[in-house]
Amino acid sequence: MFEIKYLYFAIFGIATFLCVILCSIFYKSSKVILFPHIELFEKPLRFITRFIPYSVLLLIFLLTIIAVHPYKTKDIFSEKKVYNIVVCLDVSNSMKEKDKLKIAKKVLKDFVLKRDSEDRIGIVVFDNVPFKLVPLTENREKILKLIPKIKPAMVDIGGTSMYDALMETLSMFNPQWKNKVVILLSDGGDIDSKHTLDDVIAYNKVVKAKIYTIGISSGIHSYNLERLSSSSGGKAFFITREYKTALKNIFDTINHLEPSFIKEAGYKIEEPVDFYIKVAALLVSFFILGKITFRVLKNEKNPA
Repeated sequence: MFEIKYLYFAIFGIATFLCVILCSIFYKSSKVILFPHIELFEKPLRFITRFIPYSVLLLIFLLTIIAVHPYKTKDIFSEKKVYNIVVCLDVSNSMKEKDKLKIAKKVLKDFVLKRDSEDRIGIVVFDNVPFKLVPLTENREKILKLIPKIKPAMVDIGGTSMYDALMETLSMFNPQWKNKVVILLSDGGDIDSKHTLDDVIAYNKVVKAKIYTIGISSGIHSYNLERLSSSSGGKAFFITREYKTALKNIFDTINHLEPSFIKEAGYKIEEPVDFYIKVAALLVSFFILGKITFRVLKNEKNPA
């Protein structure tokens, strides 16, 4: 169903047409149109002056066509993405140094609060062995309640089993899901895993998660982290100083790269439905004007 826009602009044009028709009927003229002062055409006026009444009538007709603007509206909605994110966090004893774990927990809390409420977030912690602290969930209260409980060497005796932790992390995803993201934060190389870097990369070819790696120490094995990220379409980050500011900036960057919420704005667009009708009306208008002009010129050459 379409609507008429600017209909009130057409009132003047419609009234003019009615006046022309009524005048023609009243004077019982054989002409197509007749103005009360049609006798002006009998006087020797300039060419352009003689056609002013017809031009005015054509202009009114065209303005009426423009004013009567049928259109229909269409609702447009943007898409909202729902993410599945697992943070894989190193809790080995070395994370106590320079408050690295304390800073990471605070930044992680801010990160969770910034994500959309429909995003599912999980947390895997690891030292000597991995531990699934928070399964993928939308329950923000549960996540925020468990983050403060994260402590150095909370799983076993310390150590670093990064590849085993990544295998545990990837197992939390359904391969059919979309928008799967892993954020790995560690301050050292793997020394205790049963799995290898190649095992993780091969497994992720099935899971197809994007892995962002964050090395938070100058002694980190940067090559392995870069290989992990590049193989998955993610990105590697490295921090050697000012951990608090740098880590916050990195998580903000990840938020920007993986936008949590694309606003579902409903808005309307106007879609004209009368384009060809207006073109046809324009052609008819020029035809009528041409016909009137031809008759006037013919009458001037062959006066009765």
